[in-house]
Amino acid sequence: MTLSRLHPFTSLAVLLAVLALGLLGLHHGWVAACLFFVALGFSLLEFKKYTSWFQFSMILATGLGLGAVLDLEFGIHGLLTMSLFLASAAVIARQAFMQQFTYVNLLWLDSGVALLATALYLIAVIGTPFNWVLWLLPLLPLACAVGLTFSYIQDAQQMLKRTKFGYKVQVGRPAPDFELPDQTGAMVRLSDYRGKHPVLLIFVRGDWCPGCHMMLRTYERNRLRFMEKGVHVVGVGPDDIGVNKDMVQRIGVGYRMLSDDAQAVSGQYGVVYSNPIIEQLGVDYAEGIPLPASFLVDVDGIIRYVSRPDRVGEFLDPSLIFGYLDQLPAEGQVAWS
Repeated sequence: MTLSRLHPFTSLAVLLAVLALGLLGLHHGWVAACLFFVALGFSLLEFKKYTSWFQFSMILATGLGLGAVLDLEFGIHGLLTMSLFLASAAVIARQAFMQQFTYVNLLWLDSGVALLATALYLIAVIGTPFNWVLWLLPLLPLACAVGLTFSYIQDAQQMLKRTKFGYKVQVGRPAPDFELPDQTGAMVRLSDYRGKHPVLLIFVRGDWCPGCHMMLRTYERNRLRFMEKGVHVVGVGPDDIGVNKDMVQRIGVGYRMLSDDAQAVSGQYGVVYSNPIIEQLGVDYAEGIPLPASFLVDVDGIIRYVSRPDRVGEFLDPSLIFGYLDQLPAEGQVAWS
Protein backbone atom coordinates (compact mmCIF):
# COMPACT_ATOMS: atom_id res chain seq x y z
CA MET A 1 0.00 0.00 0.00
CA THR A 2 1.53 3.34 -1.05
CA LEU A 3 1.71 6.25 1.35
CA SER A 4 -1.02 8.13 -0.55
CA ARG A 5 -3.36 5.17 -0.08
CA LEU A 6 -2.54 4.46 3.56
CA HIS A 7 -5.57 4.48 5.88
CA PRO A 8 -4.07 6.17 8.98
CA PHE A 9 -7.09 6.16 11.28
CA THR A 10 -8.35 2.76 10.17
CA SER A 11 -4.86 1.32 10.69
CA LEU A 12 -4.83 2.81 14.17
CA ALA A 13 -8.20 1.15 14.75
CA VAL A 14 -6.53 -2.23 14.21
CA LEU A 15 -4.06 -1.52 17.02
CA LEU A 16 -6.84 -0.35 19.34
CA ALA A 17 -8.91 -3.47 18.61
CA VAL A 18 -5.96 -5.74 19.40
CA LEU A 19 -5.35 -3.81 22.63
CA ALA A 20 -9.04 -4.13 23.50
CA LEU A 21 -8.89 -7.91 23.12
CA GLY A 22 -5.86 -8.01 25.41
CA LEU A 23 -7.62 -5.98 28.08
CA LEU A 24 -10.70 -8.15 27.78
CA GLY A 25 -8.53 -11.15 28.59
CA LEU A 26 -7.39 -9.29 31.72
CA HIS A 27 -11.04 -8.75 32.72
CA HIS A 28 -11.14 -5.02 31.97
CA GLY A 29 -14.37 -5.27 30.02
CA TRP A 30 -15.56 -1.68 30.15
CA VAL A 31 -12.13 -0.38 29.08
CA ALA A 32 -12.12 -2.89 26.19
CA ALA A 33 -15.59 -1.65 25.19
CA CYS A 34 -14.36 1.94 25.14
CA LEU A 35 -11.37 0.99 22.99
CA PHE A 36 -13.60 -0.85 20.52
CA PHE A 37 -15.84 2.24 20.44
CA VAL A 38 -12.89 4.51 19.58
CA ALA A 39 -11.63 1.99 17.00
CA LEU A 40 -15.05 1.93 15.36
CA GLY A 41 -15.13 5.73 15.35
CA PHE A 42 -11.71 5.86 13.66
CA SER A 43 -12.84 3.37 11.00
CA LEU A 44 -16.02 5.36 10.32
CA LEU A 45 -14.03 8.60 10.18
CA GLU A 46 -12.44 7.53 6.90
CA PHE A 47 -15.52 5.83 5.47
CA LYS A 48 -16.11 8.28 2.63
CA LYS A 49 -12.40 8.78 1.93
CA TYR A 50 -11.10 5.30 1.07
CA THR A 51 -14.06 2.88 0.72
CA SER A 52 -11.71 -0.12 0.67
CA TRP A 53 -12.36 -3.68 1.82
CA PHE A 54 -9.79 -3.16 4.58
CA GLN A 55 -11.89 -0.31 5.89
CA PHE A 56 -15.19 -2.15 5.43
CA SER A 57 -13.78 -5.14 7.31
CA MET A 58 -12.63 -2.97 10.20
CA ILE A 59 -16.04 -1.31 10.52
CA LEU A 60 -17.65 -4.75 10.74
CA ALA A 61 -15.00 -6.15 13.09
CA THR A 62 -15.02 -3.23 15.54
CA GLY A 63 -18.82 -3.05 15.55
CA LEU A 64 -18.97 -6.78 16.24
CA GLY A 65 -16.28 -6.47 18.92
CA LEU A 66 -18.06 -3.63 20.68
CA GLY A 67 -21.34 -5.52 20.77
CA ALA A 68 -19.72 -8.76 21.97
CA VAL A 69 -17.84 -7.04 24.80
CA LEU A 70 -20.98 -5.27 25.99
CA ASP A 71 -22.92 -8.54 25.92
CA LEU A 72 -20.23 -10.29 27.95
CA GLU A 73 -19.87 -7.45 30.42
CA PHE A 74 -23.58 -6.96 31.08
CA GLY A 75 -25.00 -10.42 30.35
CA ILE A 76 -27.19 -9.36 27.42
CA HIS A 77 -27.01 -12.79 25.71
CA GLY A 78 -26.00 -11.76 22.21
CA LEU A 79 -28.51 -9.02 21.45
CA LEU A 80 -25.97 -6.22 21.25
CA THR A 81 -23.54 -8.37 19.28
CA MET A 82 -26.20 -8.90 16.65
CA SER A 83 -27.43 -5.30 16.85
CA LEU A 84 -24.06 -3.65 16.28
CA PHE A 85 -22.98 -6.14 13.66
CA LEU A 86 -26.17 -5.40 11.71
CA ALA A 87 -25.69 -1.66 12.18
CA SER A 88 -22.14 -1.88 10.83
CA ALA A 89 -23.33 -4.02 7.92
CA ALA A 90 -26.03 -1.45 7.08
CA VAL A 91 -23.39 1.30 6.97
CA ILE A 92 -21.13 -0.46 4.48
CA ALA A 93 -23.53 -2.61 2.43
CA ARG A 94 -24.50 -0.13 -0.31
CA GLN A 95 -20.93 1.01 -0.85
CA ALA A 96 -19.38 -2.46 -0.70
CA PHE A 97 -21.90 -3.84 -3.20
CA MET A 98 -22.65 -0.68 -5.16
CA GLN A 99 -22.78 -2.54 -8.46
CA GLN A 100 -25.74 -4.58 -7.20
CA PHE A 101 -27.43 -1.92 -5.04
CA THR A 102 -26.71 1.12 -7.26
CA TYR A 103 -28.11 4.38 -5.87
CA VAL A 104 -31.77 3.45 -6.21
CA ASN A 105 -32.18 -0.34 -5.89
CA LEU A 106 -33.03 -2.33 -2.74
CA LEU A 107 -33.43 0.79 -0.62
CA TRP A 108 -35.59 -1.15 1.79
CA LEU A 109 -32.82 -3.63 2.54
CA ASP A 110 -30.08 -1.62 4.23
CA SER A 111 -32.58 0.76 5.88
CA GLY A 112 -34.54 -2.27 7.17
CA VAL A 113 -31.35 -3.78 8.59
CA ALA A 114 -30.61 -0.46 10.34
CA LEU A 115 -34.08 -0.42 11.91
CA LEU A 116 -33.73 -4.05 13.00
CA ALA A 117 -30.39 -3.22 14.63
CA THR A 118 -32.04 -0.35 16.50
CA ALA A 119 -34.90 -2.58 17.66
CA LEU A 120 -32.46 -5.19 19.02
CA TYR A 121 -30.60 -2.46 20.90
CA LEU A 122 -33.82 -1.21 22.50
CA ILE A 123 -34.83 -4.73 23.51
CA ALA A 124 -31.39 -5.20 25.07
CA VAL A 125 -31.26 -2.04 27.18
CA ILE A 126 -34.88 -1.31 28.08
CA GLY A 127 -35.48 -2.39 31.64
CA THR A 128 -31.80 -2.36 32.59
CA PRO A 129 -30.43 0.29 34.98
CA PHE A 130 -28.76 3.17 33.16
CA ASN A 131 -25.07 2.63 32.55
CA TRP A 132 -23.32 5.01 30.17
CA VAL A 133 -21.09 2.30 28.70
CA LEU A 134 -24.05 0.05 27.93
CA TRP A 135 -26.53 2.73 26.84
CA LEU A 136 -24.40 5.27 25.02
CA LEU A 137 -21.58 3.44 23.23
CA PRO A 138 -23.89 1.59 20.79
CA LEU A 139 -25.49 4.85 19.67
CA LEU A 140 -22.61 5.76 17.33
CA PRO A 141 -22.99 2.83 14.88
CA LEU A 142 -26.78 2.89 15.21
CA ALA A 143 -27.02 6.60 14.44
CA CYS A 144 -24.67 6.20 11.48
CA ALA A 145 -26.67 3.28 10.12
CA VAL A 146 -30.10 4.90 10.44
CA GLY A 147 -28.96 8.34 9.28
CA LEU A 148 -26.98 7.06 6.31
CA THR A 149 -29.51 4.56 5.00
CA PHE A 150 -32.42 6.97 5.20
CA SER A 151 -30.34 9.65 3.47
CA TYR A 152 -29.97 7.13 0.63
CA ILE A 153 -33.77 6.91 0.36
CA GLN A 154 -34.14 10.68 0.26
CA ASP A 155 -31.31 11.06 -2.26
CA ALA A 156 -32.74 8.35 -4.52
CA GLN A 157 -36.10 10.13 -4.58
CA GLN A 158 -34.41 13.38 -5.59
CA MET A 159 -32.39 11.62 -8.31
CA LEU A 160 -35.39 9.88 -9.82
CA LYS A 161 -37.41 13.10 -9.76
CA ARG A 162 -34.64 14.97 -11.57
CA THR A 163 -34.11 12.27 -14.20
CA LYS A 164 -37.79 11.55 -14.88
CA PHE A 165 -37.59 13.05 -18.36
CA GLY A 166 -34.05 11.91 -19.14
CA TYR A 167 -30.89 13.92 -19.67
CA LYS A 168 -30.34 16.78 -22.10
CA VAL A 169 -28.04 14.65 -24.25
CA GLN A 170 -29.68 11.79 -26.16
CA VAL A 171 -28.43 8.81 -28.16
CA GLY A 172 -27.77 9.63 -31.80
CA ARG A 173 -27.04 13.32 -31.21
CA PRO A 174 -23.63 15.03 -31.21
CA ALA A 175 -21.92 15.18 -27.84
CA PRO A 176 -21.56 18.79 -26.63
CA ASP A 177 -17.92 19.81 -26.86
CA PHE A 178 -16.07 21.15 -23.84
CA GLU A 179 -12.59 21.82 -22.48
CA LEU A 180 -11.60 21.11 -18.87
CA PRO A 181 -8.34 20.57 -16.93
CA ASP A 182 -7.41 17.08 -15.75
CA GLN A 183 -5.84 16.24 -12.38
CA THR A 184 -2.41 17.38 -13.62
CA GLY A 185 -3.71 20.74 -14.86
CA ALA A 186 -3.46 19.74 -18.55
CA MET A 187 -6.41 20.93 -20.65
CA VAL A 188 -8.53 18.25 -22.29
CA ARG A 189 -10.95 19.01 -25.13
CA LEU A 190 -13.54 16.39 -26.05
CA SER A 191 -13.30 17.18 -29.77
CA ASP A 192 -9.57 16.35 -29.72
CA TYR A 193 -10.58 12.67 -29.57
CA ARG A 194 -12.73 12.97 -32.70
CA GLY A 195 -11.42 10.84 -35.56
CA LYS A 196 -9.09 9.05 -33.15
CA HIS A 197 -10.86 7.29 -30.28
CA PRO A 198 -14.30 6.71 -28.78
CA VAL A 199 -14.68 8.26 -25.34
CA LEU A 200 -16.63 7.03 -22.32
CA LEU A 201 -17.56 10.03 -20.16
CA ILE A 202 -18.38 9.13 -16.57
CA PHE A 203 -19.80 11.88 -14.39
CA VAL A 204 -19.09 11.50 -10.67
CA ARG A 205 -20.65 13.36 -7.77
CA GLY A 206 -17.38 14.35 -6.09
CA ASP A 207 -14.75 13.06 -3.70
CA TRP A 208 -17.25 13.26 -0.82
CA CYS A 209 -19.27 10.41 -2.39
CA PRO A 210 -18.15 6.89 -1.37
CA GLY A 211 -20.24 5.32 -4.14
CA CYS A 212 -18.27 7.27 -6.73
CA HIS A 213 -15.03 5.78 -5.40
CA MET A 214 -16.48 2.30 -5.88
CA MET A 215 -17.63 3.24 -9.37
CA LEU A 216 -14.19 4.60 -10.34
CA ARG A 217 -12.56 1.40 -9.12
CA THR A 218 -15.03 -0.68 -11.13
CA TYR A 219 -13.99 1.09 -14.32
CA GLU A 220 -10.33 0.85 -13.39
CA ARG A 221 -10.66 -2.93 -13.13
CA ASN A 222 -12.10 -2.95 -16.66
CA ARG A 223 -9.71 -0.39 -18.14
CA LEU A 224 -7.81 -2.97 -20.20
CA ARG A 225 -11.06 -4.14 -21.79
CA PHE A 226 -11.86 -0.57 -22.80
CA MET A 227 -8.33 -0.15 -24.12
CA GLU A 228 -8.77 -3.21 -26.32
CA LYS A 229 -11.76 -1.45 -27.88
CA GLY A 230 -9.80 1.79 -28.27
CA VAL A 231 -12.04 3.60 -25.77
CA HIS A 232 -10.64 6.34 -23.54
CA VAL A 233 -12.37 6.52 -20.16
CA VAL A 234 -12.62 10.13 -18.93
CA GLY A 235 -14.09 11.08 -15.56
CA VAL A 236 -15.79 14.44 -14.96
CA GLY A 237 -16.43 15.74 -11.45
CA PRO A 238 -17.22 18.98 -9.59
CA ASP A 239 -14.03 19.13 -7.50
CA ASP A 240 -11.00 21.25 -8.22
CA ILE A 241 -7.70 19.97 -9.67
CA GLY A 242 -6.07 19.42 -6.29
CA VAL A 243 -8.93 17.34 -4.91
CA ASN A 244 -9.09 15.25 -8.10
CA LYS A 245 -5.35 14.61 -8.01
CA ASP A 246 -5.53 13.41 -4.42
CA MET A 247 -8.59 11.27 -5.14
CA VAL A 248 -7.20 9.37 -8.14
CA GLN A 249 -3.94 8.70 -6.31
CA ARG A 250 -5.67 7.65 -3.10
CA ILE A 251 -8.17 5.24 -4.63
CA GLY A 252 -5.82 4.09 -7.39
CA VAL A 253 -7.20 4.86 -10.85
CA GLY A 254 -5.21 5.46 -14.00
CA TYR A 255 -7.45 7.55 -16.25
CA ARG A 256 -8.06 11.26 -16.50
CA MET A 257 -10.35 13.01 -14.02
CA LEU A 258 -11.51 16.39 -15.27
CA SER A 259 -12.38 19.31 -13.01
CA ASP A 260 -15.81 20.77 -13.79
CA ASP A 261 -15.85 22.97 -10.70
CA ALA A 262 -18.18 25.54 -12.31
CA GLN A 263 -20.39 22.62 -13.44
CA ALA A 264 -20.81 24.10 -16.90
CA VAL A 265 -20.32 20.69 -18.51
CA SER A 266 -22.66 18.95 -16.06
CA GLY A 267 -25.24 21.56 -17.03
CA GLN A 268 -24.63 20.98 -20.75
CA TYR A 269 -25.31 17.29 -20.36
CA GLY A 270 -28.19 17.77 -17.91
CA VAL A 271 -26.65 15.78 -15.07
CA VAL A 272 -26.86 18.20 -12.17
CA TYR A 273 -29.54 18.54 -9.50
CA SER A 274 -30.17 20.07 -6.10
CA ASN A 275 -30.50 18.09 -2.89
CA PRO A 276 -30.98 20.19 0.29
CA ILE A 277 -30.22 17.27 2.62
CA ILE A 278 -26.80 16.57 1.11
CA GLU A 279 -26.02 20.27 0.88
CA GLN A 280 -26.71 20.60 4.62
CA LEU A 281 -23.94 18.04 5.20
CA GLY A 282 -21.39 20.49 3.82
CA VAL A 283 -21.43 19.43 0.15
CA ASP A 284 -21.38 22.88 -1.44
CA TYR A 285 -20.94 23.10 -5.20
CA ALA A 286 -21.67 26.00 -7.53
CA GLU A 287 -24.85 24.79 -9.21
CA GLY A 288 -25.85 21.67 -7.28
CA ILE A 289 -24.72 18.04 -7.24
CA PRO A 290 -23.83 16.08 -10.37
CA LEU A 291 -25.86 12.97 -11.11
CA PRO A 292 -23.92 9.74 -11.63
CA ALA A 293 -24.21 9.11 -15.36
CA SER A 294 -22.21 7.85 -18.34
CA PHE A 295 -22.13 8.70 -22.03
CA LEU A 296 -20.38 6.72 -24.77
CA VAL A 297 -19.18 9.01 -27.57
CA ASP A 298 -18.09 7.36 -30.80
CA VAL A 299 -15.13 8.34 -32.97
CA ASP A 300 -17.34 10.80 -34.90
CA GLY A 301 -18.46 12.58 -31.73
CA ILE A 302 -21.96 11.02 -31.69
CA ILE A 303 -23.57 9.73 -28.48
CA ARG A 304 -24.03 5.95 -28.78
CA TYR A 305 -25.00 5.05 -25.22
CA VAL A 306 -26.50 6.87 -22.23
CA SER A 307 -26.93 5.21 -18.86
CA ARG A 308 -30.61 4.80 -17.99
CA PRO A 309 -31.90 7.77 -15.96
CA ASP A 310 -34.64 5.63 -14.40
CA ARG A 311 -31.94 3.36 -12.95
CA VAL A 312 -29.38 5.89 -11.77
CA GLY A 313 -26.18 3.99 -11.14
CA GLU A 314 -26.63 1.15 -13.63
CA PHE A 315 -23.43 2.24 -15.35
CA LEU A 316 -21.62 0.63 -12.42
CA ASP A 317 -21.88 -2.51 -14.54
CA PRO A 318 -19.44 -1.92 -17.44
CA SER A 319 -20.61 -5.08 -19.18
CA LEU A 320 -23.72 -3.12 -20.23
CA ILE A 321 -21.48 -0.86 -22.28
CA PHE A 322 -19.43 -3.55 -24.00
CA GLY A 323 -22.42 -4.59 -26.07
CA TYR A 324 -22.63 -1.05 -27.45
CA LEU A 325 -18.90 -1.03 -28.16
CA ASP A 326 -19.34 -4.04 -30.44
CA GLN A 327 -21.80 -1.98 -32.49
CA LEU A 328 -19.36 0.87 -33.11
CA PRO A 329 -17.93 1.27 -36.61
CA ALA A 330 -14.64 -0.56 -37.08
CA GLU A 331 -12.72 2.71 -37.38
CA GLY A 332 -13.87 3.56 -33.85
CA GLN A 333 -12.03 0.61 -32.38
CA VAL A 334 -8.51 2.01 -32.68
CA ALA A 335 -5.76 0.76 -30.42
CA TRP A 336 -4.47 3.23 -27.86
CA SER A 337 -1.47 5.27 -28.89
